[in-house]
Amino acid sequence: MRFNHEVIDDSPPCGRLFVCQPVDLTDNGRPDLIVGGAGSETLPILGTGGIPLIGRFFRRLENDLFWYENPGWKRHTISSASDLQILGSTIGDLTGNGRVDLIVGQGIGGRNIYWFEQPSDPREQWTKHLIASDFDKYHDLTFGDVDNDGEPEIVGASQESEVLFYYDVPDDPYRTPWPSDSLTVIARETNVEGLEIVDIDGDGQNELIAGTSIFRQHEPVDDRPTVELVQTDGGNGSAEPWYREPITTGWDWTRVAVGDLDDDGDLEVVFSEGDSPLLGSRPGRVAWFDPPNWTEHVLRDDFYCPHSLQLADFDGNGRLDVYVAEMGLGENDDDAEHVVFRNLGDGQFEETVIDSGTPTHEAKAVDVDGDGRTDIIGKSYEPNAHVDVWYNEG
Repeated sequence: MRFNHEVIDDSPPCGRLFVCQPVDLTDNGRPDLIVGGAGSETLPILGTGGIPLIGRFFRRLENDLFWYENPGWKRHTISSASDLQILGSTIGDLTGNGRVDLIVGQGIGGRNIYWFEQPSDPREQWTKHLIASDFDKYHDLTFGDVDNDGEPEIVGASQESEVLFYYDVPDDPYRTPWPSDSLTVIARETNVEGLEIVDIDGDGQNELIAGTSIFRQHEPVDDRPTVELVQTDGGNGSAEPWYREPITTGWDWTRVAVGDLDDDGDLEVVFSEGDSPLLGSRPGRVAWFDPPNWTEHVLRDDFYCPHSLQLADFDGNGRLDVYVAEMGLGENDDDAEHVVFRNLGDGQFEETVIDSGTPTHEAKAVDVDGDGRTDIIGKSYEPNAHVDVWYNEG
């Protein structure tokens, strides 16, 4: 299994890149790539980490949101604004016109969630609309039917406000901000990373994995331990309680992925400690958890900030492999690894390092070139910004 690394852009117009959304914007059957961020904290000097604080004065020269056209990777502007401070993001068709729109939330010090309307020609600038300003620092957003009403919602985790919430899309999504009764608070005093909407137990109802817990609107069918979360201020008229089931405890700042890893017909959950050891208490772990008792299987426990986590069949054997990649952050740049844990069946995995020395963040597994093999596309975080693709050559 070999991968060929190509740099898409070695000088993107924004620092602290967070958004990494592959999606086919041009209808040619290949994913383009949306990238965005919060702007530089430092002014890069001759490839070094830069001069602290001075970079903040140069944010006005940056562009926080753009996309790359596949093939060729020509860069296009989504918004020329340099003060968006983008952190969390997701995509979804908010208008029902068949074109996906981009939803983004601001980082520390920012309270806004915006949606950017994709024009008929995505190469033109997209129109920004304010959704709400209810919370602070939206590390994660996702789009899906979290409340099982048949319609997708915008689901988010606000770290500074410690709130897990969702917004129903109003009949008029152009209304700005969205009406207050669009908001439902699932849980307060909840500070997490990682969101996944999925029918985790096969009962026909979607659940929400947030951090290392499952949140559901109904009691589990068995005797799994749960904590009832009474919705006291959820604004859409619903008074249904939410139940929280811990998958594990003691894990720091997790990324999450879900899939059937051991061919038993049930969905397993994979966590990586994406910000450890930088913000955690130990080097970053990666493990998969097997229901119904969520038995832990550690794949590795010595990663540096493994903020990229994906499940995909990379080697073509019909089984889901686990892809993990490390950040650099000026400390681990030369040693940052991309690792595929090849699924050998029966819960057995074989570790394969597919690249080293190219830090990445929120990289995604997707067939970039249309050859039927799963590739990887991503970008760094900071201090040195770059956008990359790894082509799977089999």
